[in-house]
Amino acid sequence: MWRAGVVLVVVAVLVAGLVAAALVTDVDQRGAIIGEATSDAADEVDPGLLPADGSAPMPDPAALERILGPLAAAPAVGDLTASVVDDATGQVLWERRPRDPKVPASTTKLLTAVAALTRLPGDARVDTVLARGAEAGTLVVVPDGDPTMSRGDEPGPLFPGSATLAEAAEIVRASDLRPTRIVVDPGPYTGPDLGPGWSPVEIPAGNIAPIEAWMLDAGRLDPADEYSPRSTDPALAAGRALARELGVDPERVKVATERVDTTDELGRVSSAELTERVRSMLVYSDNVLAETICREVALARDPDSPADFAAGTAAVVDTLSERGLDMSGVRLDDCSGMSPGNRLSATALTDVLRTAAAPDATREMRDLLDTLPVAAGSGTLLDRFSGPSASGAGWVRAKTGTLAGTSALAGSVTSADGRSMSFALLSSGTEPAVARPVLDRIAAALRDCGCR
Repeated sequence: MWRAGVVLVVVAVLVAGLVAAALVTDVDQRGAIIGEATSDAADEVDPGLLPADGSAPMPDPAALERILGPLAAAPAVGDLTASVVDDATGQVLWERRPRDPKVPASTTKLLTAVAALTRLPGDARVDTVLARGAEAGTLVVVPDGDPTMSRGDEPGPLFPGSATLAEAAEIVRASDLRPTRIVVDPGPYTGPDLGPGWSPVEIPAGNIAPIEAWMLDAGRLDPADEYSPRSTDPALAAGRALARELGVDPERVKVATERVDTTDELGRVSSAELTERVRSMLVYSDNVLAETICREVALARDPDSPADFAAGTAAVVDTLSERGLDMSGVRLDDCSGMSPGNRLSATALTDVLRTAAAPDATREMRDLLDTLPVAAGSGTLLDRFSGPSASGAGWVRAKTGTLAGTSALAGSVTSADGRSMSFALLSSGTEPAVARPVLDRIAAALRDCGCR
């Protein structure tokens, strides 16, 4: 367990003869830019935690400028804003126009994660209720916003600890109801099911699904493939899958537009705990999960208000403001980062990251660091940090962000001297495939540099 006063130490295990190959695009932005790359980085990364040396020297800002300045000025990185802060003291160590608002892409999910872990307990779960309908032979599914239910007998690989369709079906079989039709209640969600600026072409690209209060495997058609195309009608697809499990004609499934009357509850199944869902959201950069988690925050804040995109983003920003973080200049149109209308500054991102890395961080916040992808080891950083940036492999934990013309990297790194730093790098004006190697080199340089 990461605790105040310890830093992240990661041992990279190189497996000879094995090469990791993956898309160079973010999981959540596959439709924006498509390409392939082969990585010679560590095939396995085994994270470990050791006590920090409280007297570890802090990097000298002037030395950092000498090393990072030329990288920041490279044409490949385009227009860069940046912030690097010392986790222990909050001192700014290096920056580039850190308060300028920029398109953050999926680094937006860091705000969603911190807001969720601030507003909700780490063991919070989302229930899906199976109930008897007022009309004879009617099974009503009453969802509360869990998109992670597995269609298989066991939780899928992308969402450990999720409920399963088999569990839901067993609840019905154990009752005296023999349904002849299934109605899916709309649950607590209202408003448009696609966010501002979202394109429907991102559904078959695998980046999004319509945001509905119940779906299987976050709407993926292939639950084991993080890049899988998603359903255009996920609640109906989930209802029909349950119908087939129960021997009900799938054509007898309906998704209601208004709340459905029920007579009694047959039982319920629950999602994984919030900390596990936040981990899946960040590691796989899952946009659907991000949007449902921020609605969870909105409902916890005000159960009687509509749970739509506007309510979710307002709940995230307000929760972080109430926590004491400066959200001035922050604009969120969604909670996942898919919207090109989102604006964040590098300073806002490092402030959010320090809630997890500062000495006075709560346990729930400290756990957030363990959910971030590891350079050359997991998630959206699996195929990065090779070649000139290979020294960062295993030492950098960060959230990626990619949209056309935008690339971002924000996370935590420990210097060679044992000093922990939070950093945020927001690039625009060049394509991510061009900018990413420079962002990775900056993060790797923070790892290499004693800079005294």
